[in-house]
Amino acid sequence: MKDFLFKLPTKIVYGVNSSLNLKPILDEYGISKVMVVTDAGIAGTDGFKALVDGLKNQGVEYVIFSDAVADPPIEAVDEAAGILKESGADGVIAVGGGSSIDTSKAMCMLVTNEGSVREYLFGGTKTVTNRPIPLIAVPTTAGSGSEVTAASVITDNQRDIKLSVTHEYLMPLVAVVDPMMHVGMPPMITASTGMDALTHAIEAYVSLNAEPISDMYATTAIKMIGENIRTAMYNPTNIEARGNMAIASVLAAAAFVNAGLGAVHGISQSMGGIAHTPHGIGNSLLLPYVMELNVAGNPGKFAKIAELLGEDITGLSIRDAADLSIEAVKQMSKDLRIPSSLKELAIPVTEDMFDTIVDGTMGYRLLAVNPVKVRREDVYEILNKANH
Repeated sequence: MKDFLFKLPTKIVYGVNSSLNLKPILDEYGISKVMVVTDAGIAGTDGFKALVDGLKNQGVEYVIFSDAVADPPIEAVDEAAGILKESGADGVIAVGGGSSIDTSKAMCMLVTNEGSVREYLFGGTKTVTNRPIPLIAVPTTAGSGSEVTAASVITDNQRDIKLSVTHEYLMPLVAVVDPMMHVGMPPMITASTGMDALTHAIEAYVSLNAEPISDMYATTAIKMIGENIRTAMYNPTNIEARGNMAIASVLAAAAFVNAGLGAVHGISQSMGGIAHTPHGIGNSLLLPYVMELNVAGNPGKFAKIAELLGEDITGLSIRDAADLSIEAVKQMSKDLRIPSSLKELAIPVTEDMFDTIVDGTMGYRLLAVNPVKVRREDVYEILNKANH
């Protein structure tokens, strides 16, 4: 067995209505005034209003920032960090999906580290040296896993690219996982974020950096997603399914924080920068075609994925069983009514974008741990398949 280091410093609090009792957590970290960061959509939900009422009822001093946006751009993050500094808040509660939590990570970091978030992005001139102010994450989606990860994904609109600030200090101190916060999630958000979590788990499981602990988290996540994602989408008030998906998302993120991701995220992140493709839908469209490329790199693990997703692999060769994992993922996407082609998206990914997407993909740092070495021609082939 190879040497490895596994890290999961974020505390995880799980429970129905756990988001209504945040004061003990704030007290634990000495937070006297908190900024609650979310987006305009979440701010209008019953779950968010209940969370804020919980703070009010417990005598917590708070201020609300509800201007977080999807695919947060550099300028918006810098502006939000300025508002946080001026507010006098000494801690943040991030409520929402990956974009709200990623925005909050960068905001908290910029309070204690000077400059623009642009300077801290991958390839930038600065590194995070000071611990950010405390961050508590309350996810409302079961997909990004940002509540336990070290990265804040930011969009550079000047260059049409998504990059990240990555540092262990950016990990939220606590993730409060409350399935009641997920009940109002629209069906397609449930489906696409769930497929994002599945992508995290599969890419971590077959990564060249995978090890026994990350494998345990990844395989458990794959199985839980396979058993619960359809119920969560079609029966959205099923708290058991919602809770299982929420925990599966945390497990998948814990796996990829330690084992890494691969070609799906490399292509999806590049594609998102130029075409603004929703991350979960982009991953879902790309995943089976990347799996077709990767299956030769570790057929035994892909056979296990098929089994975890409920396929009967009795009597099959390892390779035939491995191929079933691809069919299982395609069927899941179909059952969830996710678009089957990049052409069907609100902003279609067109062939004239391919060169830029390929360039961005080849610069993705985690491509090195993909189970099969990725060539430029492989990325073109994957894009063409997903654009059928």
